[in-house]
Amino acid sequence: MLVVVGAFFARPALFGTPSSSVVVAGVPIPVGDQPGWVNGTPLTGGAGGDTRDIWPPVPPDARSRPIGAPGPRLSWSNDYVFMSTIPEAGGRPVSWDPCRPIHLVVNNAEAPAGADLLLREAAASVTKATGLQFVIEATSTETPSTHRAPVDNARYGNRWSPVLVGWTDPSVVPELEGRVAGVAGPTGASYYTPTQQHWVSGTVNLDGPAFREILTRPDGWAAARAIVMHELGHLVGLDHAPVQGELMYEKNLGQLAFGPGDLEGLRQLGLGPCFTS
Repeated sequence: MLVVVGAFFARPALFGTPSSSVVVAGVPIPVGDQPGWVNGTPLTGGAGGDTRDIWPPVPPDARSRPIGAPGPRLSWSNDYVFMSTIPEAGGRPVSWDPCRPIHLVVNNAEAPAGADLLLREAAASVTKATGLQFVIEATSTETPSTHRAPVDNARYGNRWSPVLVGWTDPSVVPELEGRVAGVAGPTGASYYTPTQQHWVSGTVNLDGPAFREILTRPDGWAAARAIVMHELGHLVGLDHAPVQGELMYEKNLGQLAFGPGDLEGLRQLGLGPCFTS
């Protein structure tokens, strides 16, 4: 096993209704233990689907075209699972807006030594696979949680709340109990039409004491980085992979990098539409 504490990666255990099936390479398959996530709420109304009354203003750093692009297709593997897809859009996955960065804030209450570099290296791996750009804004005193609204005017203003990365422990986030070193997932925007679905915020909770123990081992840095990569994979929209050998598999058996299925799933998640108008 890659680790003892944290040998089992966390499911994206965010509030939401668990589904009876997931989608593997566009094909629904039944799953008995499907994690929940926070998909956006479908709404009625909106003239022509106009979202100005339900979404915050477009931020200054948004662009009219994708900021980055995923790399070339490296694999024809179907060993990936999306958290949610849109049948009305040909089954494409719900993804982040590639025309604006994914903003992060970090609560370092239980951060191990080197936590900032771990996060940056893991984020760089996701960026390379997806083209999605990450911006680490600042530290935050927001309490880590798996129940978090996509907009928090009092704390962050009229904008999509930045993703909260929390270095924490099971006393704060009970989902980290046992051999779970991290739990993460995205939050979706409310929408009028199915094609408006996309991820806009989320949480990444990492067990600081567990990481400190992992980092004492000879392969500790690579193992710790792999856990953060796995959780960021959940954040951008991948569920657990159906086979061993992928970093997004629910148990890590020594995988230190994204596998062929992971990379193809991440590539597709970087090809989503822009929502800047």
